[in-house]
Amino acid sequence: MTSSILSMSIDRTQNVPIMVGGTSAFNINIKNISSSQRLYNLGISLTVPDGMVLSTSTIPQTYSVTNFDNSITYSWINIKDLAPMEISFIFSITVKCNTKFKNGTTIPFEYNFSGIAVYCQVDTMPRGVYDIGNEVISNTISMTYSTVRFYSTITTAGKVLKGAGTSPSLNDYTQVTGATCKFFNNSVSSSLVNITILLEDGIRYIGNIITSGTDASKFSTPNINLVNINGKLYTQLYYGNINLSTSSSTTLIFSYAVWNQYNSNQGSFIKHGTILNMSINMKSADPLAISNSDSSTSFTAMDLIINTSINKSTVDVQSNVTYTYVYKVGQYYNIQDIVVHYFLPDGIFYISSSSIPASAVDNPTLQGYYITYNFSLTAQNSTKTIVIIGKVDNYYRYKKDSQALNLPVAASDFFLATADISGTIIGSFNSVSDNTNINSSIGIGIISKQFVKGYYKNGTHKTINALAPGDLAEYTLTYNASTLKAIQKETYIDDFFPLTASPIDNLTYVYTGINPVSLPQLISPHGVDFYYGNITGLSSGTINFKVPISQLGSASQNSNLMKLKGINTYGYSYSSRSQVTINIGAPNLSLTKSVTGPNKSAIQANEIYTYSITISNSNNLGTETDAFDFTLNDTLSATWFIIDKNSINITGTGSFTDPVLQNNNIVLYINKLAPGQYLTLTYKVTISSVLAPGVNITTTAATTNPYSQVYDSTSTNFQYSNLNKSASITISSSAVTLAKTNFNSVFKVGSLITYTLTVTIPQGTIAYSLYIKDTLPSDSQSYIGPSYKNSLPITTIVSSNIVTFPNEGIIDARTSTQTIIYIMTSKITGANKSINAISSTQTNTFQCLYQQIQSGSFTTISKSLIVTINHPNLLMTLTALDKTTSILYTQIANINTNAIVQFKLIFQNNSTISLTNGTIEIPIDNNFLFYSIDTTVLCSATFNITSKKIIITIPQLASFVSGYMSFTIIPQSTLRTCTSISTQAAAISYYNDISSTKVYNGEKSNILTCALPAGVSLMPNPLYKIDDSTAFIVTPLGNTAVILDYFKNTGGGYDDFTLIIQKVALSYSLYIDDVKINDIQPNTLYQADLPAMANLPPNITKIIKITTVIPSEQSLGIRYDFKVTVKSKTSPYPEKTVINIDPNPF
Repeated sequence: MTSSILSMSIDRTQNVPIMVGGTSAFNINIKNISSSQRLYNLGISLTVPDGMVLSTSTIPQTYSVTNFDNSITYSWINIKDLAPMEISFIFSITVKCNTKFKNGTTIPFEYNFSGIAVYCQVDTMPRGVYDIGNEVISNTISMTYSTVRFYSTITTAGKVLKGAGTSPSLNDYTQVTGATCKFFNNSVSSSLVNITILLEDGIRYIGNIITSGTDASKFSTPNINLVNINGKLYTQLYYGNINLSTSSSTTLIFSYAVWNQYNSNQGSFIKHGTILNMSINMKSADPLAISNSDSSTSFTAMDLIINTSINKSTVDVQSNVTYTYVYKVGQYYNIQDIVVHYFLPDGIFYISSSSIPASAVDNPTLQGYYITYNFSLTAQNSTKTIVIIGKVDNYYRYKKDSQALNLPVAASDFFLATADISGTIIGSFNSVSDNTNINSSIGIGIISKQFVKGYYKNGTHKTINALAPGDLAEYTLTYNASTLKAIQKETYIDDFFPLTASPIDNLTYVYTGINPVSLPQLISPHGVDFYYGNITGLSSGTINFKVPISQLGSASQNSNLMKLKGINTYGYSYSSRSQVTINIGAPNLSLTKSVTGPNKSAIQANEIYTYSITISNSNNLGTETDAFDFTLNDTLSATWFIIDKNSINITGTGSFTDPVLQNNNIVLYINKLAPGQYLTLTYKVTISSVLAPGVNITTTAATTNPYSQVYDSTSTNFQYSNLNKSASITISSSAVTLAKTNFNSVFKVGSLITYTLTVTIPQGTIAYSLYIKDTLPSDSQSYIGPSYKNSLPITTIVSSNIVTFPNEGIIDARTSTQTIIYIMTSKITGANKSINAISSTQTNTFQCLYQQIQSGSFTTISKSLIVTINHPNLLMTLTALDKTTSILYTQIANINTNAIVQFKLIFQNNSTISLTNGTIEIPIDNNFLFYSIDTTVLCSATFNITSKKIIITIPQLASFVSGYMSFTIIPQSTLRTCTSISTQAAAISYYNDISSTKVYNGEKSNILTCALPAGVSLMPNPLYKIDDSTAFIVTPLGNTAVILDYFKNTGGGYDDFTLIIQKVALSYSLYIDDVKINDIQPNTLYQADLPAMANLPPNITKIIKITTVIPSEQSLGIRYDFKVTVKSKTSPYPEKTVINIDPNPF
């Protein structure tokens, strides 16, 4: 449940900057804000996402757990109790940002971490869930972090005396203080930065720079300037383009002083107590890496300062304490009438002072000694030191119990001594003051927890430190206050176990020294509570016990926490902790199996081989434990070897029961295998006298999961999981080997091919009912015969494309290798040829079948041979020559209707065999008119008027020989532009020189396309032409201007054109070839598809004429632009524009 009486706060929780590879610290403030309810057993947990981890904390974590989403939850249990309205308990945590996520990807800059949760909880009863009526009160705060490239810090003293001298030109400063700047860069990449350090108006930069760390050499010489910011004069230290190294940490220390007046001691006065600031800005100098970081600090400028110290912060009753206070005066004023008050709280008795005080009063109102010192005058830059001797009382003078008896000073009581000072500045009569304090406290007892030794479940002492489920772990808890004289109130010792230790009730405890005043009780979570009450000074004691281990657990979860807690006089609780990790381990087993003999990969009948199996438990990790009561089982072969029972032997250091041979298994029962121990099982086998070729004998050894203790059928036993091991080894006889070859030749469709098939049975083996069969390529080869075995004719059985040879019966190769050679002949009847290929392949598969055991199943092995079949091939290239332009084309020919085109086809047999009876066809498009066959070489050609095809016949073409033919065509005279005519030659049929049944075809030449492109030409009047697109005309005012533009259809065929004339300020008349077309009004865009510009043949010309009257009243400097455009109406719509300008602008 959540309650309003438990307060938890964190200064900053959202978008907290954290550097990649760096750390970030935060404080958790926890307070019991109830006025009456005490809260117990404060616990804190922190959950961080993947990419972040815990770095440090006020006390070590008790345990951690990795969650399913790779986040981690860290927990601190039973930290302390919280008294009503007790001052806030501050718990500090530092988290770290890794450089990579757990999947290996780099954490980017400006990445936002969410899912960070800080959780705290308390009990309302001392023993938590073990107290009836207990409630759990909790609070949760969510946080987010954002990754940055770099950051900085700046620190200095909290109070600084003024003393920077009188002028910037003089070095008469007397009160110099240091400031420390630290610069950090990420762990992924370097960073180029600009750094600005600003010192507020009133601070004098002295220098004395000291640098250290990774990039120290880069910070020795800053650029120093005075800058005006909002009317105030700041000192700026600037470092430009500093390249911070990866993972760098650099420290810069410089000296400064404080002026008496602003503006370098020339402005208004800086009053005593004024706060002045310093800041650092880091900004990326890389335009591709936008990043910024700011940090700042402040201090109080003082004319008078007092500080106090103590010779020891931890004290005890009846011991003397030395307090020292020092006050200092700044550079600018003498101070008079100084009064110092020093207060020693109740519990501290005043003894003496190095300077006689004006008064030293044990003040019942203030409840302590109130000591007053008067100093009439203290000069500037002076220092005064006073030492006060006190003694810690056994009893308080003012704190009493319910019976009005003085309370004793107890452990963890604290004493806050305070000092204040005041005085008057001579001259201005301004009052100045300061104060300070120092704290000390009574010490507490020291606790420690020690693992003594472990015991097996039966009580036997273990010689190893690692524990296992079922073991007993012996611990000693020590409480030592033998030198502490103060009483220790309400003292508890709690011992919290991990869940792997159980049960924890009804344990037997042995006490020495002081004893608990009551029986131990359970306390949550999973702990035992020992209550000692009030312990007198100079006491100590121990608790010894054994706790059973019930299960495994990870190292991060097996922490065992001992905690001391007590209450001081103010009712506030105190605590200390001692934490150890229970080393709960498991056996680290390994199993290996090996075999030795004459040749493991080529075993032979009657050979002897020796097997060796080793099971071992390592002892180099420190976490290994004993393995009890498990079995090693080695599975043997029942067919291929015989075990020598007398050869079975066990060696090693483990404890075992003699092995048993059960059917085909050797069973070894292992009683115990301690860390560092091993057992080796060896035995010999004799290979079968009738070993077949190609036999693989695999044997496997395997173990069961061991127990953590000696197995007890009457008790609960813990058996490890996933510790069963297996190991296999294989020995093999050589396989039957096959070889297949053919007599060398250039093979083509129609060729005979003779194969040699070789079968080899390895020595030391015997094969039964061996025979072979050969599978010819389907529809590509046919069996011709004859066949031979070892040069003697044999009869085969042919079924479709499978040739089966006679059964050889038993082949006995036990004393020597046996080889059989078969020969057979087939004919190549067909083949599949790809377009333009000159060869293809066919695969012939040869199989050997035999029985490894008489009457057993057949074992089949195969061998394939790839045969290359050669083919003739026609390679064709088509070109075109425009005889009217003498341009040769290979792909696209740009022609017109007046062209005469001569095509040439070159054909080549690019194969290794001859070609015969070839036929090639070239279809002639209807847009062409056939003209003539011009030339034929190694071929004949005719034009078929009906089919409109040129038929080319090639009687024979030897390997790598070329021929050609040429023919002429002309385009149809009526073709329009953008007509495209494609021509391509195709091989219709051809043959090789020995087969008339295999027809080859499908090859084609390149496609040659004749195109009639659109084109337009428009030229200005040559009399006024400036260039091909411009004409200048000068027409007298009042006269008629005549503009002539010359058009020509430059396209390959008939075309239509659009005429466009842009707006002009004059009216004009339009003519084409002196035929009037239209009168056009001023400022009118003219665009028309005119009959005179339609269906025009190639190379036809037209004259476009414009007539207009130049106004007589026109003023000088006015020009008229007649912009004429002619555009083809056929894609890609070429156009030409001419600008006719009147008058000439020059």
